[in-house]
Amino acid sequence: MKTFTSGLIARIWLALILPVLTGYSAIAQGFSPHAKARLQFIIDSFQNNPANPYIGGLSVAIDVDGLASWNGATGYAARNVDGQNNLLTGGTPFTTNTLSRMYSVTKIFTSALVLELAKKGAFSLEDPVSRFLPLNLINPELNENVTIRQLLAHESGYSNYTDELQLQIAVAFQPTHVWTPFEMLSFVHQVNAPGTERRYSSTNYITLGAIIEAATGIPVEQHFRKKFFGPLHLNSMFFGEREPLWNGAILASPHDNLSPFNPIFQLTGQPTFPDAYTNVSAFPFTGIVSLAFTGGAIVTDAKDMARWGNALFGARATNYSTLHTMINSISQVPDDDGDFLGYGIFRTTRISATDIFIGHDGRAPGYRSVMFYQPDKKMTIAILTNYYGANLYDVAKALYESLPGFTCGNKNRKEDKIVVCFKGHDLCVDRKAAAVHINKGAWLGGCEKPAVCPVYKSKMEPMERLSGNAGIKIFPNPASNRATLSFSPPKSGQVSAALYDITGKYVLSIFKGYAEKNILRQVEISTANLSAGTYIVRLQMQEKIQQQKLVLIR
Repeated sequence: MKTFTSGLIARIWLALILPVLTGYSAIAQGFSPHAKARLQFIIDSFQNNPANPYIGGLSVAIDVDGLASWNGATGYAARNVDGQNNLLTGGTPFTTNTLSRMYSVTKIFTSALVLELAKKGAFSLEDPVSRFLPLNLINPELNENVTIRQLLAHESGYSNYTDELQLQIAVAFQPTHVWTPFEMLSFVHQVNAPGTERRYSSTNYITLGAIIEAATGIPVEQHFRKKFFGPLHLNSMFFGEREPLWNGAILASPHDNLSPFNPIFQLTGQPTFPDAYTNVSAFPFTGIVSLAFTGGAIVTDAKDMARWGNALFGARATNYSTLHTMINSISQVPDDDGDFLGYGIFRTTRISATDIFIGHDGRAPGYRSVMFYQPDKKMTIAILTNYYGANLYDVAKALYESLPGFTCGNKNRKEDKIVVCFKGHDLCVDRKAAAVHINKGAWLGGCEKPAVCPVYKSKMEPMERLSGNAGIKIFPNPASNRATLSFSPPKSGQVSAALYDITGKYVLSIFKGYAEKNILRQVEISTANLSAGTYIVRLQMQEKIQQQKLVLIR
């Protein structure tokens, strides 16, 4: 079994094992008005980007466990359409209470449930599929000796049912048909020998759901509700097609491009769709959601999805043993998408190249989602959208980079101490004290002050007026696609670094946050999209500004 390196495991666990000291009822403030305004501006900017305007909308929740929470929404839960499904102006707004489909984030619930049931003796992780499901009758092509552990690890060698064209056509022909896992399994293929390759396949997690029900005799939605939804007060969550939409809830309509199936729709008398993204709620989603099952059927709002992330990785959803098994399952070898797969979770570098993020994403017709946890900050970012054309990793990355730096512990226990702004003063306090200060009106991160910027009389003056480059190192320099900025501030406090062109024009932000005195910080500078030439890296500390040239070559 592939695992993380021991150092990375230790880093995650140092963050996970600390108990959460306050509950959600204590979260009243947390983020400053400026921080909240920035976060809303970011999601509005993606929603209204002329290059890719979001046809639907999205909802975001950022939850720093026990300290602060922010929730924002933008766009439409349902766009108006005419009789031919062409988009019209206006629609129903997407709010922070709007529900959406999390799709494959459901796999985290399934993995945790499987591991809990295995500990209780319902089955062994080494049991073969054949002990519970008659694969020799359902699909003799599939290897019936695949184990439950191999299903968890995406090492079964079963094809992903979403890639099976004949199954896609069957769903288009019968969109209201409620599919069973056994019907789905009849369409998939054995593409690799079991245990030889870790390749993502939703088929694995739907098979796990069928095994759960066969082994326990209890529907999976009852397991989820009794084990997770109820105890954790995830009141918006329900299991699609097995449980009804609760009274007063609004489920966002799907927005996608279904025109490739228009020839089939014409044969069956179903509505056809423009060759563009539109509101496709005229197409029944019964078949799609029932197929997703324990691989993707859960519906939620963003707030509850973020709470789930904190509850899981804070060991409140399961015990530490189960959580350790999930974390320890993450491969040290990336898959074809660059993700590091584990049991129902994976580590991604698409939100940050330097900071750990573990969780899952979801995507299927009409919807997308991401839910990732950052251990050093004990924070979950959750995003839901009903626009399939959205790139939620870009949204998550932009949101994360805009957050104020608020951890001030040592390099091995970053989450142990928190920076708060309290009555105009920056304080570095332990997590419990931070919660107390926040309940008294403080907010995460240092007090935001106007940037100290020198006044330039000419384009070349910045390079001569600022202090020298002592304490700053950039490697490599010259650089091509990326470089690393290293610095050790002489005093603890807020630090920001940015890149400027040779004329002094701002190009991009490199770092903004709290830095400890004489502790080496290393920050990656992404330069792949910049033109060749000479730039200035400017590091701004409390009492002085330092800079150094950076030469980019192509």
